[in-house]
Amino acid sequence: MMALLTLKSKIKNFYEKHYRLVRGILKVCLVFAVLLMITKKMDYQSFLSQYWLLFGIALICGVTPDMVSALSILAVAEVEIFQVSQLLAVALLLVILIYYLLFGRLTSRQCIILLSVPVLSAIHLEYLVPIVAGLFFSPVMIPALILSVFLQFIICGVQEYALAVSRVTEESTILAPLQYLVSYLKGNTLLFTLLTAFVLTFVCVYLIRRIKMQYASQIAILVGAILILSVLLVGNILLELDVNLLEVVISIVISVAIAYIVQFFHLTLDYQGTRKLQFEDDEYYYYVTAVPKFKVAVVDKTVTRIVTDEEDENQDLRAELEKELEDDFGDFV
Repeated sequence: MMALLTLKSKIKNFYEKHYRLVRGILKVCLVFAVLLMITKKMDYQSFLSQYWLLFGIALICGVTPDMVSALSILAVAEVEIFQVSQLLAVALLLVILIYYLLFGRLTSRQCIILLSVPVLSAIHLEYLVPIVAGLFFSPVMIPALILSVFLQFIICGVQEYALAVSRVTEESTILAPLQYLVSYLKGNTLLFTLLTAFVLTFVCVYLIRRIKMQYASQIAILVGAILILSVLLVGNILLELDVNLLEVVISIVISVAIAYIVQFFHLTLDYQGTRKLQFEDDEYYYYVTAVPKFKVAVVDKTVTRIVTDEEDENQDLRAELEKELEDDFGDFV
């Protein structure tokens, strides 16, 4: 444990010293990896298979706000889906726009949840999302979690439709892509099973980690993992889901390990949030609000010096003495 704490302290000091540079590099790597996953998974537009183009987009995202990264990833996905069906691309865009009109007040945080399930499902780690989200977010993120699961299955539906169209020679109607996608979502029992598992896990982890007891977050992670596995196991038995339980167990175990690592480093490496502290001595209670420097303009900084009554009286007496001496000896200067 001492070695881990030492490592955490070193990483914290390095991250704090080079915050902007490290964060920019991490954003570039993350966006580039996500774009690679999207283009490899769908691969309908040939020009998006060029690595230099994807890396250029990632570089731009590395020096721009987080919202630009989310919009860039969405734009690449839309271009890929547009090649399969213009109607499906427009329908997906309308769904996301309607969502943001309803729940758009936490845009920057919601983008993380919205993209997490489709991205992590490419490496079979989607079970990490409700556990980590329950640790660090409030229940207002549940709509984002639900839509994120839907986005994953919408992408799967687009892939199924593209495969079905390639096997059929006869022309289809204009609404055929949308009808196919709706039927795919409506008849997919795995979709509703995962929705149930993810929402229950999110709520359970959130409630447990808020309990005032030792190791609440660690217990919440373990309980969330067991809950996901239980729901999927029951669904596989009752609904006859085509789920590889061995693969699910391995994925959940890896997700739990990653969640413990994230939880271990989070409090040390989070320099963006405002912190409220309270402490006391024999005479006073002190309430302190610590705000990160990059969030406060120079003109907004004010320093208030608090002195005791005795110090205040000494300062007044010193000022009076200096004035009297100046009056008495001013003529001799």
